[in-house]
Parts: sequence; C-alpha cells; structure tokens
Amino acid sequence: MTNYKLIYFNVRGRAELSRLILHCAEVPFEDYRIEHSEWLSLKQDMPFRQIPVLVVDDGSEILAQSNTIARYLAKRHGLAGKDDWERSQADMFIDCVYDLHAGMRPVAREKDPEKQQEVFDKVNEETIQPHAKKIEQFLVQNGTGFLVGNAVTWADIAYYAYFTTPMMERLGGRVLEDHPHLKKLVEHVGNIPSIKKYIEKRPTTLR
Repeated sequence: MTNYKLIYFNVRGRAELSRLILHCAEVPFEDYRIEHSEWLSLKQDMPFRQIPVLVVDDGSEILAQSNTIARYLAKRHGLAGKDDWERSQADMFIDCVYDLHAGMRPVAREKDPEKQQEVFDKVNEETIQPHAKKIEQFLVQNGTGFLVGNAVTWADIAYYAYFTTPMMERLGGRVLEDHPHLKKLVEHVGNIPSIKKYIEKRPTTLR
C-alpha cells in the first residue's frame, strides 16, 4: 500500500483539493500541516522551495506543484475520469477553477472589510456569475449531476473547494442561487460521507 505525506501550511489554500481527493477516495495519508514559523527551516529541502509537496512512501519520490499533485492522486485513485476524453474534460474544468482562484486575488489583497466586499461584488458580477452560468449549462447538458461522465471526479471536487472557501462563504452569500445544478453539485460533494467526516474535523482556518 502506498503511503502519502502531504505537506502544506495549516490553511486550506493550494493543498485542499488534494486533501479532499484523498478523503473522497478514502485513502489514508499524513496531513502534515506546518506553521509559517517553521517554513524557513524547511524551505531549502522542498523541490522549487515551495509547498505543497507530496511525499510518497519512504521519501524517495516527491511531487511538487498543487495541480500536479492533485492530478496524480485523482488518476491514481479513480477520480480523474474513465477514459482519455473524460480525463481531458476534467482537466479543462480544473483549468477553469484555477482561473477563478486567480480572479479572487484582488479580493484577498484588500484588507478593509467594506472595500473587500465591494471588490468581491465586482469580481462576482464580472467573472463568477458568467462562469457559473456556463457551468450550469454543462451540467444540464451532461444530465448526470456531474461535470464529467456519470460519477464524481476531481473536477467536481475542485468546484466544491472553490465555492466553500472561508472567503467565499463570508463574502459570497447567495452566489449560487441562480445556478441550481451547480449548487446541487457543490452540496452533493460536501455530503459524500468521507468528505463530510473530514470537514467536521477539519481545523478552522481563515483561508
């Protein structure tokens, strides 16, 4: 049996998708969370001097880059799609989620709560809502309740992770109210028993 150690800060951030994939697949792993005060002493030992990293077995194999780690885990544990076409579709949606996260950077940079809400509302109107409308269309067209094929993939999990970040929950409010199929998908992923169990015990963090 493969042993995994996922190293990241004690926040959701760039490691949360991989954590959720592993919990969804019910794969045991060491969720190794470090504090920022520990980072300088560990940084030089990390590939590219960044985290997250995934350490496999005895440490002879290490993966860096968040999407690479998540993609590997999804493929390894049956959450990447059933064939090349489904895997490519899932990758397409993952790239879309990456763009959505990038679009939230101006919101994260704004520290004044009132102004932050204003920045979020602008991002929501110009980016999130148009994209959610497109995803709603994909879900209707696919007709299974999932983005790809007829079972959950890491693409579904990625949208769940995006729409349930602490910042989104604090600022987003009713962001999915006009997109019932996407809202239902997010709720479905959150109610997968192994994910729900993890969420109930997950450390409370600001991001």
